Amino acid sequence: MKNRQNYGRNYWALTFEGVSFVAAINLMATGGAVALFINTMTGSVTLAGLAITAQSFFLLLGQLIIAPYIGAIRNLPGAMFKIMSLRLIPFLMAIPLFLGVGGHLAVGIFLVLLSLFWLSDGLNTVPWGELTARALKPEVRGHMMGMQVAIAGAVSLLTGLLLQWLLATPALSDYHRFGTIFALTGAILMPSLIFIRLVKDPSPIETPIKPDLRGYYAKLLPIIKNSKPLRYAIIARIPGFIGFSTLTFLILFGKNELGITEDQASWLVYSQIAGGLLGGVLLGEISRRLGNKAVIVICNIGTLITLSLAIIITFIPSLGYLWLLAICVFASIWASHWLGYFNYFLDIAPREDRPAFQVIGNCIGIPFSFVGYAIGAVIDQWGFLVAFAIASITAIITIILSLRLLSRKEIKALELVQ
Repeated sequence: MKNRQNYGRNYWALTFEGVSFVAAINLMATGGAVALFINTMTGSVTLAGLAITAQSFFLLLGQLIIAPYIGAIRNLPGAMFKIMSLRLIPFLMAIPLFLGVGGHLAVGIFLVLLSLFWLSDGLNTVPWGELTARALKPEVRGHMMGMQVAIAGAVSLLTGLLLQWLLATPALSDYHRFGTIFALTGAILMPSLIFIRLVKDPSPIETPIKPDLRGYYAKLLPIIKNSKPLRYAIIARIPGFIGFSTLTFLILFGKNELGITEDQASWLVYSQIAGGLLGGVLLGEISRRLGNKAVIVICNIGTLITLSLAIIITFIPSLGYLWLLAICVFASIWASHWLGYFNYFLDIAPREDRPAFQVIGNCIGIPFSFVGYAIGAVIDQWGFLVAFAIASITAIITIILSLRLLSRKEIKALELVQ
């Protein structure tokens, strides 16, 4: 009975910890408010792409740093609370703007703080994955993450109205507009520190293992060599980084190519929040009913369809704003693709190798963390159409490769063998 109560308590504590985080990130989305902030301050699409690269690279770097220490952490929720204190960094992002710092200097300060913010999240990701694997039953783990995104989306629909007003109102300067957005992000992140303390680890480590950094990283290649499902998953994920990253440039496409107004751009940001809510509900249910391979395949198909719609509007701009609005909603549904990949790597991992599988599965993308910057440079040089075309080709490749992943039934058979 006690274990059942802990599972229920952990489900909701982890859900609302994630709600706080996801709702805040919806406000400070790299493809939304952050892209508009950088483009407004500098006029550069390449620098907006650099923000995407900073997010990807430092998130993955944090995971590489923390992974060898998982076996040495007695109290995972307590350690995560300390790491999560860095989630208050958005308050620091707001200060220079309120002091009137603008242009490239403001963007430079912001990118440094953004990198530190995502580094801290990377330091939290592997412990969080291990904690969810211990604290929740496997069949509800993906559903819980879908609930996080869905509830966060509902919250964000309310805060998004304020975001829409902040982005569109002429009553505020650009400095105060974006400074307020970043401060609000920090305020929404604060409850996550409370909820993580409510999680109970049902099987904490009683005898910590002394970290062996060289030995830990030396065993990663043999793990890849000995696990065919892991190799297939890595190969299937790699080209997907290009398609998913390209979707984050849709609002800048509307602003720079279709000439939409600030008010219209703000509603595009809001539409992404609504799409994120739909994505959380949809993908969480798909994960629960069909497994995480289905989530991955459907997200990749959705990405290809979205990019195709974006290519169509580049040839027929008269389709106009409503077409772009629909594209942004559709694109944001697939922004939760991480849910499928994250849980799939946990699904195929032997218990003792779960942190290693997380690190391998996520950090294989480090060489591709510069995709955002590269796409921004491609757009500045050759335009959005070329970027959308390249991403569409990689999306097709990703769909084909993801069909080779293991179904839920095959994963259960693999568990019996292990």
